[in-house]
Amino acid sequence: MKKRDFKSQLVTMASQAVLYLLVFASFFLLQAITNPQIIGYSRTAAITMATFAIVLLLLTNVYGGYRMGERKARSVFFAILISVVLTDIVTYVQLQIMNVNPANNPRLILFGEDFLLLCASVLIQTGVISLFVHLGDYVYYKINPPERCCIIASSQEQADHVAEKIGSFSRKYQLCDVLHYHCDDIYDTIVEYDVVFLAGIPDTEEAGIETFCYKHGKAMYLAAELEDVIISSSAQVVIDDTPFLYTHRAEPSLIQRFLKRGMDIILSVLGIIVLSPVMLVTAAVIKCSDKGPVFFKQERATINGKVFTIIKFRTMFAHDPSRPHQSATKNDGRITGVGRVLRRCRIDEFPQLFNVFMGDMSIVGPRPEMLENVDRYTRDVPEFEYRQKMKAGITGLAQIDGKYNTSPKDKVILDLMYIHRFSLLLDIKLMLRTITVFFRPDSAEGFHTAQKPGTLTMRIRPKPKRNANN
Repeated sequence: MKKRDFKSQLVTMASQAVLYLLVFASFFLLQAITNPQIIGYSRTAAITMATFAIVLLLLTNVYGGYRMGERKARSVFFAILISVVLTDIVTYVQLQIMNVNPANNPRLILFGEDFLLLCASVLIQTGVISLFVHLGDYVYYKINPPERCCIIASSQEQADHVAEKIGSFSRKYQLCDVLHYHCDDIYDTIVEYDVVFLAGIPDTEEAGIETFCYKHGKAMYLAAELEDVIISSSAQVVIDDTPFLYTHRAEPSLIQRFLKRGMDIILSVLGIIVLSPVMLVTAAVIKCSDKGPVFFKQERATINGKVFTIIKFRTMFAHDPSRPHQSATKNDGRITGVGRVLRRCRIDEFPQLFNVFMGDMSIVGPRPEMLENVDRYTRDVPEFEYRQKMKAGITGLAQIDGKYNTSPKDKVILDLMYIHRFSLLLDIKLMLRTITVFFRPDSAEGFHTAQKPGTLTMRIRPKPKRNANN
């Protein structure tokens, strides 16, 4: 391990330990003002502390913890904050339930003095988390300067796509070179840099580059293709004394389908009941704003290409039936003022709970696409049809980790990652992660009308050798 990596990991571990100790202390010390038993030698203290630690550990696994350098500071901040606040709430409710006894409270009190102390602890925790995240971010990049990297691709278009993504992490990566995989000095170039990005390279050539990078200790990022998703979900199997990677196209079992449908019904009914006041107010605001229809209805594709009518709150001006449907673009003039707010808060998606209840959709699954997009995407990206092996969903891996304007191919790969790794536990994890979408300003961003230009032109010839006398 490099000295720099050792120092970085040590600082991160120490900062994370101190951060979680302060978070733990802020909750228990404030609650102890009215509940002194939770910091003494008592059954209540043992149970509440164990609950706090276990729930925080589980939620950290769901949202991601103090992953400095891997994610942007904003994402790390909200990931930790959401985990901590949910942990506070669970532990607080448990404490109040345990307090219902003759010695404390004759009934359950959720919004008393203890609730004010809970709010105070959340405010303190927010400040502590913000301080440690920004301090950790500063220290991490002070220890770790940007890694010098190159892109090896088969076309300028693919190189530009990767370069755009690298550009959003300019503090972590410094793009120095872009070259075609047939370039004669490809292996000499790889040796010069810390990280190599590969995109759209044929399997044979890619395998050779991967072997070379592994031999020389170079970190690699491979733009995922369908075959990569298939291999990534394979199991390691030894037959006699020969290792194999076993993979097959798994289908949800009958019991999984039954439980998933049962979960959809229960959650959709609860969602409709809980969100009904919000939906009623939203409907009234839309109706009063421009006197148009409240709901937007459109045919979408779901499992096995089945067509259904999706229901959403209308966020655009009333559609002209003579004009074809098209996806929203950035700064789209068709979106109403009310619609921009609804899209930003994802309130326009709430009526889809009725689609879930009726069985057209699931809570978790691939995003339901417009029929016009399905035909076009299937022509451009043949793998697109595989995403229809699962029922369309309100949320999912592509909706959480992607954006509204994520490229069709990237959207397909994210959906296939979910399909190949499907489990009810993964569904629950994705449901919990859905809340993070509300804290990402780019999640509802429309399609750009033009592509950003590439930062470097892909070269197909070796770099000129430097004169030794210069």
